[in-house]
Amino acid sequence: MTEQKIKKINNYRKVDITAEIRADEDSGKKMVLRGYPILFNTPTMIRDFFDEWEETVSPNALDSTNLSDVYLMVGHNPDNVLGRAGINMRLEKDETGLFFECEMPNTQYARDWYNLVESGVVDGMSFAFKSEGDTWSPDYKQRTINEISKLWEITITPFPAYEEASVVAKSRSEGQGEKTEPPTDTEDEAAKKARADLDKKLKELESL
Repeated sequence: MTEQKIKKINNYRKVDITAEIRADEDSGKKMVLRGYPILFNTPTMIRDFFDEWEETVSPNALDSTNLSDVYLMVGHNPDNVLGRAGINMRLEKDETGLFFECEMPNTQYARDWYNLVESGVVDGMSFAFKSEGDTWSPDYKQRTINEISKLWEITITPFPAYEEASVVAKSRSEGQGEKTEPPTDTEDEAAKKARADLDKKLKELESL
């Protein structure tokens, strides 16, 4: 791989998605997607039109990233927006990676995609980013992303590449789902549940 090819690398990354629903009998429910679209220290093989290489996201890659204007989309299409940070979605960095939680809007389009995730028909996510100061091995077969200078969006897609990551679909009653200020503690119940799902999937992969 040459430096010219490196400049043309498509910085869209896909991650695996799993779904779970916990519903009650209340008439009012809110649809929530949550999980980890970006995982730190998780080597993954990336392939594009030019070459293939092993890629790892550094634990410090998001230290300077502005997470206040990130969107949740479908298929990287800006016409298909489901969420926005600070409005109906929160993003938090922790030792695992980037945690997200999105309360889906009350539209038919959002309900359709929520149901596809919940049923397992669609099982992937992607994220689009710009990076600075990447480290490459001499043979250009290993890439470390040291700084994500811009994270444009995270996206629902059926084609996962980062298979170790996880997202959960969940419905909750209106009483539990009233919009509040996003919690600052990433060790809350939602983050713990997402980590538990992630650990379970990693064990499943290790057993293959």
